[in-house]
Amino acid sequence: MAKAVIALLLIARLANSVQAQDKIMPIDIKTVLKLAGSSHLDVAEINARYELAKAQQLEAKEWMIPTISPGVLLMSYKGIAQATDGTFVDVDKNSFWAGVNVTSEWDLGNAVYSYLAAKQNVESVGYEKMVEQNRANVQAVQSFYDLSAAQSKLVALEKVALKSEDIVTQIALQVEQGITYKSDLLLAKSNLNHIKIEVSKARSAIQRNSHELLELLNISDNVQLLVSDSLLVPVNLVDTSKVEFTSAFDKRPELMVFNSRIEGFKIDRKSQTTGLLLPNINFGLNNGPYGPYFSPEGNALNYYVGAKWEIPLGALFYGGTKKAFDARIRIAGINVDRAKNEIRREIQDEQMNLQTSKVRMKLAESSVAFASEGLDQSIERQRLGTAIPLEVIRAQEQMMEAELDLIDAVTQYNKAQYSLYIALGNNP
Repeated sequence: MAKAVIALLLIARLANSVQAQDKIMPIDIKTVLKLAGSSHLDVAEINARYELAKAQQLEAKEWMIPTISPGVLLMSYKGIAQATDGTFVDVDKNSFWAGVNVTSEWDLGNAVYSYLAAKQNVESVGYEKMVEQNRANVQAVQSFYDLSAAQSKLVALEKVALKSEDIVTQIALQVEQGITYKSDLLLAKSNLNHIKIEVSKARSAIQRNSHELLELLNISDNVQLLVSDSLLVPVNLVDTSKVEFTSAFDKRPELMVFNSRIEGFKIDRKSQTTGLLLPNINFGLNNGPYGPYFSPEGNALNYYVGAKWEIPLGALFYGGTKKAFDARIRIAGINVDRAKNEIRREIQDEQMNLQTSKVRMKLAESSVAFASEGLDQSIERQRLGTAIPLEVIRAQEQMMEAELDLIDAVTQYNKAQYSLYIALGNNP
């Protein structure tokens, strides 16, 4: 109950400390993940690239549709012309045509595989989109917990400051009664000022972390972000006893990107093998009324259909383009192995961070309990005159350090939980 009251007081104080034109904007982890997946500028860019890839797929599909050319044609000829028997005659003739012309040229070898490659590229960029979203989520979560830690530290320092003020008041009374020395009062006041400086630093940290999170989430409003639940508590997302690298490899989008690119290279490569066996198809149709100006005599229809094979002998003799695709496939395969190594190391690092943070968290919890009880006893003994003020001040410092250690440990634990969760291929 006391912690909740202090948290409410913190919100009120922060609301009073921001500039008049600023507004408090409460935020939680769910909102952060939602905004990171939609408003983050890197995610917005990859979304635009995904739309570009889909447009390029449609562009590659346009080859199947013929070109239609409706129009009118007036033709006139006046002068010498050669007749079919070889003689030359003086002629004056004209003709009129109005209708539609339909033409198409299909390079099947390139068109088919270009479309399939463009379709595969859409899939690749889709996986890249997932990679960027995961990266944005990790950044946003890290920044969110930094903000939450700064707020929690301010809560802890505010509590210590309240106790320090009580200690200063008690020592001042004892100095007036001649029970203790004025130097003890000066030390207590100096310690209180030190705590106030730390409180000021915590407020500045809240401002910096809020600005960083605003940037990551692409929030342009002049607001002060404030974690709605300022009490930092551990989260548990991953069962570390069931971590499997193979399962992570199957779900990580980074590997999906490289595997999809390999498929794309294989499709492009077929344009240099199977594609060479496919012909170029030419088709044309011309239809419309034909005759003298303004009095066409009848309809004229003509069409043509042709097929030809273009066989590049250089590609057959040297195969440079095909070998280039083979090299790209090998490079992508190497990148798959490299990505697996990076994912394995990432998971191992986050497991280590999780275990270390868990140990630190337990030690810090014990330290807080010890320091809290020791501080209460020191304050009581100081009130009774059986403890020197320096002992109380030292107990107070231990209490402050223990609480800050606990906040840091919980923050690192939560960061490691989310990082490991995403490293295993899960979507937050």
